[in-house]
Amino acid sequence: MKSQANALLHVMQGLRMDVQAAYPALKGLSRDFNRLALYCQTRGLGLFTLDLPSLDPVLLQGLETGRLVLGGPLTHAVSKKVRVPRLFSGLWLRVFDKSACLRQDVDVNAIAFLRQIFRLGKNIAVECSERRKQAALGNYHAIERALAVPTLNWDSDSLGECQHVADRHLGDHLRVSRVYDLFWTPQMRGESGRVVQILRDRRLLDQCQQVADLIVGAFDFCEPVSYSADLESEAKGIGCRHGSGAVSERFPRWERSQFRNWPDKLEGWFPFDQLGKTAGSPELRPSVHEGPSRLILVPKTAKGPRIIASEPASHMWCQQLLRRFMVDQLSRLFGEDFICFHKQELSGALVLDASRDRKLATIDLSDASDRLSCWTVERVLRKSPSLLSALHAARTRYLRDEVSVDKGFLKLRKFASQGTATTFPVQSLVFLCLAIGSCIQGRVTMRKIRKLSSHVRVYGDDIIIPSRGYAQLLRAMELLGLKVNEGKSFVNGHFRESCGVDGYMGYDVTPVSPKTVVADSPASCQAVIDTCNNLYCKGYWHASDHLRTHIPPRVQRGLRIVGQHDAGFLGLTTFGVGDESHLRTRWNPRLHRYEVRVWSLRYRTLKQDRGGYSAFLDFVSSQHNHGNARIVSEYVCTRKTRDGLLWEPLNTGSRHSAPISLRGRTPLSYF
Repeated sequence: MKSQANALLHVMQGLRMDVQAAYPALKGLSRDFNRLALYCQTRGLGLFTLDLPSLDPVLLQGLETGRLVLGGPLTHAVSKKVRVPRLFSGLWLRVFDKSACLRQDVDVNAIAFLRQIFRLGKNIAVECSERRKQAALGNYHAIERALAVPTLNWDSDSLGECQHVADRHLGDHLRVSRVYDLFWTPQMRGESGRVVQILRDRRLLDQCQQVADLIVGAFDFCEPVSYSADLESEAKGIGCRHGSGAVSERFPRWERSQFRNWPDKLEGWFPFDQLGKTAGSPELRPSVHEGPSRLILVPKTAKGPRIIASEPASHMWCQQLLRRFMVDQLSRLFGEDFICFHKQELSGALVLDASRDRKLATIDLSDASDRLSCWTVERVLRKSPSLLSALHAARTRYLRDEVSVDKGFLKLRKFASQGTATTFPVQSLVFLCLAIGSCIQGRVTMRKIRKLSSHVRVYGDDIIIPSRGYAQLLRAMELLGLKVNEGKSFVNGHFRESCGVDGYMGYDVTPVSPKTVVADSPASCQAVIDTCNNLYCKGYWHASDHLRTHIPPRVQRGLRIVGQHDAGFLGLTTFGVGDESHLRTRWNPRLHRYEVRVWSLRYRTLKQDRGGYSAFLDFVSSQHNHGNARIVSEYVCTRKTRDGLLWEPLNTGSRHSAPISLRGRTPLSYF
């Protein structure tokens, strides 16, 4: 912990030099960073992971509302007349005036410097306190208790009256007779204001419902066995596969296809004989016991952990097929419009334009997956009973909590926790329907929906919509039990943020937030090198150079200097021409090429021999690749990461020492 804090403080000194180079006349900068050093002695790493990051929301809300409201640590004002924080007041005054109002001539570089200082240590990989873990778990359970009880029978093996799901509506909980829609007049007294609001809410949710019906109604019939066969005929595998994370049974990865359990609920839509085994395998059917998912705390930031759930192996196997089905259906309908699950940068591309003209708003949700209830999902997907039933079959009903103080089992009302393969596509689809329904005007048609394709984009809980629909979407989310994080949602000012891209007035002000700044292992050495390059490319050259000194000398001596156009080479980035003149060089007579000795990572692997029908099942589930063979007879997992110096091809576009001669022999003698 102390080494991380010291390293961060050293990088901060480099940031001070970058700020001073940008603003030579700025006074008090050295005093501010000396004050940071004093705070670091008492607060330690918490200064960088908790205190400084708390200033970033203060800055962003000031940019959004036009006025700075101080509160929290390190926000003591300069004086009664100068209402900006004393710490880094010189930079604050380039963004806000002395009365804490947003300046007309805002300095975008000052915003970028402040955000980089505040967020430098925000994402440092560190375990949060036990108190914060239990607080996050308490909030998780409180959200679960507050969710609406689903209408259909999600707790049983059969969903129930799924054929009558079309009678369900997103506005069902608004208890107002539809007679008011026709006969209510402004002359009516009593609860007229409440009735007006309810009628507006009904119209809003009715628009969202119509959008969902049009989109989901265009989906193909979901029949997992036939869909899996279609994928296999197209050389795309069978659709079912294992995820990259852990499973609730704690099976090793090479044993997951030996399914121990295959519940009856799963059997109805995903027959084991057709999706859980291969031809010729023994007829022994797994147990019908349905195991629960397992609650896991994953380190996120010092402020709190990320709460996810690991699914049973059989459920995850089938969920991946449904995920593939939903991705294919949305791609067939809209291409890369609205949602693109493999191109997150498309959402980020809209951010800079939106920050310039303010025509689009960016919205972020709090606990998005935990607040998405089965009640909402069954109404959004009512036009596709087959997909709804398949999702129910692959959904895990119970959650085993072994990390809370009060351990036990939880019967879920939410659709699914993070870690479930279907969570991301389902929540993206639900939020897309709500976003379009909040922005569309008049009668809902597919033509009007497609007209919004360049203005609405959803990626998980990151939503971009036209600014005119912001208030409507917030209301729709509130009515359905979802919560918008208004501290990270922006509509009024010139700041926008989505999918890891932050923009202000058309300029990129995204800070660099490393996971570590201490190169004490091979993997962390590579992480520090990447952070050095990110800081360098952002223009924080002194900070990058200060961080580079934390890389061990033996590693630095073996690093290339890589130019911007030298794709495929690892090393320290430069805006000029790459340089390898400091590296050892040789001629490889076997490969007939020049090589340099550079530092690189090596992976020591553990091979687990495997065979039988489970290995063959993994073979047919993997996607066909004509360039590389699909080998499943042995399972290879990374056991240990090592580093060292290796001979790699010379970068012909960089500078080299010349002439090159190896013991008096030149390459010409080989031809």
